[in-house]
Amino acid sequence: MLPSLGFLTSMLTGLMAKAGIVQLTKHGYMPQSTYVKAALKALEEDDLDEAIRSYQLAVKKWRPSQRTEIAAEIIASAITVRIAKLQNRVDELEGVINPKRFSRQFWRNLLPKNREALEAMREEQRGFQEAIDVLAKMKDKLNEA
Repeated sequence: MLPSLGFLTSMLTGLMAKAGIVQLTKHGYMPQSTYVKAALKALEEDDLDEAIRSYQLAVKKWRPSQRTEIAAEIIASAITVRIAKLQNRVDELEGVINPKRFSRQFWRNLLPKNREALEAMREEQRGFQEAIDVLAKMKDKLNEA
């Protein structure tokens, strides 16, 4: 059995309308509240890239409103919290990798059996530092908008 012509026409109309709305949303023609809501939802889902992209779409065509400014502050504070946590871990690793001269850890680090663990910690520290740099760039990108 084939569906009726009226059903196919209504389905095609619905699909075209949905595609049109997706394109309008993608290019920033929807109201600001749509993008602010999407940014906060993306932040709730732990997706900073999408949150920043949605915020930038919100201020692309219109000047920032109070809601968009608040959303920007919320996103910026989320980035700041992540940077602070990563920086705390980098500082913690720094204390283990480069301890005070006459501490117990300093002498442990000289032992051959601990060299692998130290190298792994250095690699972890470099990774965290790169993540901090990426987050700082994201925060700058947010402030540009």
